[in-house]
Amino acid sequence: MFPALEQLLVMQERDIRLQRAQNELIQIPAEEKQIADKLTLQSRDFENLKLKARQIESDRKQLELQVKSKEESIKKYQVQQFQTKKNEEFQALSHEMERAKQEIDELESRELELMDQYDEAQKAVQGEGVKVKEYEGAANRRREELQKKKVQVEQNAAELKVEIAALEKDIDPANLTRYRRILQSKGDVAIVPLEHGTNCGGCHMKVTQQTALTAKGGQHLVQCDNCGRLIYWVV
Repeated sequence: MFPALEQLLVMQERDIRLQRAQNELIQIPAEEKQIADKLTLQSRDFENLKLKARQIESDRKQLELQVKSKEESIKKYQVQQFQTKKNEEFQALSHEMERAKQEIDELESRELELMDQYDEAQKAVQGEGVKVKEYEGAANRRREELQKKKVQVEQNAAELKVEIAALEKDIDPANLTRYRRILQSKGDVAIVPLEHGTNCGGCHMKVTQQTALTAKGGQHLVQCDNCGRLIYWVV
């Protein structure tokens, strides 16, 4: 393999590593956002569960107040019965007391149902609270890991940029321009080996015999007849 190609292969290896580092730096804030979004969602669900439990308890207390109100009404009816001398009024008051007692029974039944619902809601709140705390701990640990990773990747990227700049000084400008143009066009790699001595390692299409022979000769930069990538013969 002649020096010009070796230089470009070294350059490509550094470019690939730099691109990988830059992709990692893009992914880190994306993952941090995912963590934050999930934590926000879990916290919102937790608050909704607590709100539901509070609403159930509030409804139960309202029923309790209604029961007390009915009980007060019954006491008033009893006093009125004691005071009345008319049989019709006495019977009407008895009817009102009976209806109030029935309503109390219904209210107390609903109150018992709400008590059961509140117990279940409290269990759900406690369970979700544990999950939220566990995830907060895991999220904080992962955030710390990501910050450490970010510092390391940024350092690696900076070092690679220095290496690339140094390599560029030793490469023929025309070859470097050619390499950069192909790399920008393809987006992945600019230089690939010939597979089985006949097919481009980039597009996997078969090259002409003359192109393969020129690449095998190892004296010139050779481009694939199909995709335009630089190709080289693997010994």
